[in-house]
Amino acid sequence: MALLVALALLVAQTVSAGLLLKERHERRLNTISAPLVARIVDAEERLNADGTDNLRRSGFLGRARIADMPAVTPELRRMTDFERRISARLGDIPLNVADVRAAQAGKEDVRAWVPRRLAERAPRDAEFVLVSVQLENGLWINLVGIEPRIEKGLLDQILLQTAIIYLVVLLSVLWLGRRAAKSLNHLTHAVANVGLAPDTSDASELWPRGPVDVQRLTTAFLEMRDRISGMLLEKDRMIGAIGHDLRTPLASLRLRAEMVEDPDTRAAMVDTIAEMDATLEDILALARLRQSAEDIQTVDVAALVDAVTEDFRALGLDVIFEPGARVTAPVRPVLMRRAIRNLIDNAVTYGGRARVSVFRQDQWVVVDIRDEGPGIANADMERVFEDFVRLEHSRNRQTGGSGLGLTLAREIIAGEGGELELRNREEGGLQVLVRLPVPSSPD
Repeated sequence: MALLVALALLVAQTVSAGLLLKERHERRLNTISAPLVARIVDAEERLNADGTDNLRRSGFLGRARIADMPAVTPELRRMTDFERRISARLGDIPLNVADVRAAQAGKEDVRAWVPRRLAERAPRDAEFVLVSVQLENGLWINLVGIEPRIEKGLLDQILLQTAIIYLVVLLSVLWLGRRAAKSLNHLTHAVANVGLAPDTSDASELWPRGPVDVQRLTTAFLEMRDRISGMLLEKDRMIGAIGHDLRTPLASLRLRAEMVEDPDTRAAMVDTIAEMDATLEDILALARLRQSAEDIQTVDVAALVDAVTEDFRALGLDVIFEPGARVTAPVRPVLMRRAIRNLIDNAVTYGGRARVSVFRQDQWVVVDIRDEGPGIANADMERVFEDFVRLEHSRNRQTGGSGLGLTLAREIIAGEGGELELRNREEGGLQVLVRLPVPSSPD
């Protein structure tokens, strides 16, 4: 933004300087040409009235010198624009002339063409314009003018003006830009963390600040976040209420199913009710997730994961924990156990066995869970996290649950500010990586 403003200022100053130089040049031409044209006309009138008798002694008529040759010699630098200006002014009078010449000259060049008294009074550092006008009779009227110093210091003036504008405007733009950027960074961080755990959302640090437009945007976001939070809370309450209301009918159905005489029918009904009850439990867990009042604690993640794997080993399942270094992270232990349990359960159910390890990687604690199952197609990597999604080729009613296990796990891990990633292993099977942030140690 500052660079664009700087470029815009540069273009504007360049155009302004060009216009100013043009205006100064026009003023300079007018300032020099007007008195010289008047002297030429006066000299021509005197010459016509008196003839050449009074030229014998000095050759001067007023300040003009009449001669058979021009004062402007080929060695001098001609001023073509000045010549055109004098020709135009003489044509407007009208005064017919055969030729007009003008050139810049030094003091030594004009000494012979100006009266001695005027030459002595001229400033030492004066810049002269030598003009020669040829009349129709062949005589030359030669005059000397002093260039006005209109353009002296103009470049310094433009540079000073540009520096002041850049200093004032760019500093203001940089200040406003940094102020707006800081406010937008807070807002961006808050938007990116909507729905995460309260300690990672920085909700308390976000308030309308910065420029007016950013303040309005922040206010609109805060109002939208409150509305979304209210709707999500109402949705969770509604799901929870429905779940609790369904528990009683399910318990009644279970009792009635036990009274069915046909054992096959009774077993099928009991299995169906158990499946419904498990699904209902997952729904209630998902609904209660955002309302969890569990405190965040700094725990040994390796010990927590080891305890979860021990539960699976106690059931005779092929789950191995590979011990590593002690690594800690701030988490909600109960919820984190549930997330790890769901992931290991998926690995055992669909991969036959699970190999689990915990290690530190940069600013993350990583829980690595690997199985030896068929893996997941790349197109389904994100779809498996959707509610009630079960992949038909391996995750069905006979082998799978409600389809909420991975959804719950990712919600819990995201609530801790972490990440959940699925990868297919080259040697076969699925790898699940859970990354939990570790606060930076104070220096």
